[in-house]
Amino acid sequence: MTQGIKGPFLWFSQLINGTPKPWKHFEIEGVMVNAYEILRKNRGNKIMERGIHNYLDFKGLVAMDSGGFLFMEKNVLEMHPGTILELYEKSKPNFGVILDHPLQPSLSENEKKKRQLKTLENTKYMVDAHKGKNPILIPVIHGHSLKEIAWFINELDKIGDFEIYGIGSLVPSVFHTKSAGGIYDLIKIVSFVKKMLPEKKMHVFGVGSTLTMHLMFYIGADSVDSSGWRKKAAYGAIQLPGAGDRYITKNKKHKDYPGLSEVEKRILENCDCPYSIDSLMQSFKLRALHNAWVFQNEVKTARKLIEENTYDEYVERILHKTQFYRAFQYAKKIKNKENKK
Repeated sequence: MTQGIKGPFLWFSQLINGTPKPWKHFEIEGVMVNAYEILRKNRGNKIMERGIHNYLDFKGLVAMDSGGFLFMEKNVLEMHPGTILELYEKSKPNFGVILDHPLQPSLSENEKKKRQLKTLENTKYMVDAHKGKNPILIPVIHGHSLKEIAWFINELDKIGDFEIYGIGSLVPSVFHTKSAGGIYDLIKIVSFVKKMLPEKKMHVFGVGSTLTMHLMFYIGADSVDSSGWRKKAAYGAIQLPGAGDRYITKNKKHKDYPGLSEVEKRILENCDCPYSIDSLMQSFKLRALHNAWVFQNEVKTARKLIEENTYDEYVERILHKTQFYRAFQYAKKIKNKENKK
């Protein structure tokens, strides 16, 4: 088991000085912060002196993303991998993500290959320069076809053997659910990587909503990350166990989105979350804490049901009336096909 990661596992993405801090209110297992944000806000020296766990006042697992996703719109990486590696080694997160250069579907083939090669170059640099095993480095696989993914994994094999692999560049696909491509390609890629690297841990970046996390866990992801617990709260939304967003603030922008039904109001009133509906309507902080509580408990539910061998039924039930149900059926076909081999 890699550094205490119990699959399924959720990383709570957090701004370095962001509030609220859910771990000060209840158990949170993993926090993911962003190296680029830390350096841009000139927090690097203080965090390297104190250590990231001490700085956050958090005793759980900490992953530090390089910030590569923030470069997605750009053609040039502004940060040197050595700068990121120094921050990792001195601040001592449990995991550090290789400085990668994500892809967009609209990129030309030449630009896509250029970014893939740059990510591989950074991977080799950071692996060769890394002293010891603290933190564990996570390479990030980038590609939009199985052929590209297989090539990328083979190139990573030439660099080293890793305990955990990340899959990136898939966020734009998550909500493209109505036709070929999109989330169907995401499912196909995640399943394929799991097949190629069956003994390794697999993290899928940026797809950790309360619904999509279950779809990812179902097809083999060991961990996902999410900033949705904060972002949804800022827009007036809360999460319910096994449900999508529900808007509870009186914001005209959200008039076309679902509010709480009478049944859902009763579910919320009876849930173990310590916050009342009225307080959630008034406070961003409490909505964010409520969402974090729901997210963490959904992961615990997934673990329990996997042990009981009833997780498949749960995922099908919660996705049944959502935009992800056809994607789930597609994932089910792939999974059943693999199980028959």
